[in-house]
Amino acid sequence: MNLYIIRHGETEENKQMILQGHLPGTLTDNGKQQIKNTSERLLTTGINFDCIISSDLQRAIDSAQIISSSLSIPIFTMAILRERNWGPYTGMLISEAAKRFKINGIWQFPNKHHFIKEVEDDYQKNNKYGKFAETEEEIFERAKKALIEIKNMYKYDNIIIVTHGQFARNMIAAKFDCNYHEVSPIINGEIRKITI
Repeated sequence: MNLYIIRHGETEENKQMILQGHLPGTLTDNGKQQIKNTSERLLTTGINFDCIISSDLQRAIDSAQIISSSLSIPIFTMAILRERNWGPYTGMLISEAAKRFKINGIWQFPNKHHFIKEVEDDYQKNNKYGKFAETEEEIFERAKKALIEIKNMYKYDNIIIVTHGQFARNMIAAKFDCNYHEVSPIINGEIRKITI
């Protein structure tokens, strides 16, 4: 089974440089054009794509719909393909989060084992994304599980996956049993292929 993993098009939230996580996201005009360009590249491959499996977040669904209208293939959604859950930090400026929680290139948010009272006060009020951010280990395990579920649920040869930057890197890392930091960043609309 060949998976053609695509990162959704650019969003308004990408431009604002915030941690989107489980926010729905709104494609920009540029983001829509990126995905149209991706659709054209897919059309020129000559590959008979069977379906699209998309994250259930709106920015991915909107991207999948653009591809689907070009290729005339069905879309299925899977919540497991969502971006990393940033928990109470969802919507925070990346620059602010990085100053506070990125150490030696690794996101190290407070979690159930290491919690900061200041964070509780700043970010827990009316938070609907959870008390803690998903850890690097948790998103990696979710990506491994996603690959297994896709392989077991869909009996197709060529599947397009529309997902998110960090989750896509984790899917690739799970396939090759490496850390997602070893997988180069994926730009909006980029296609990466793996075989499972």
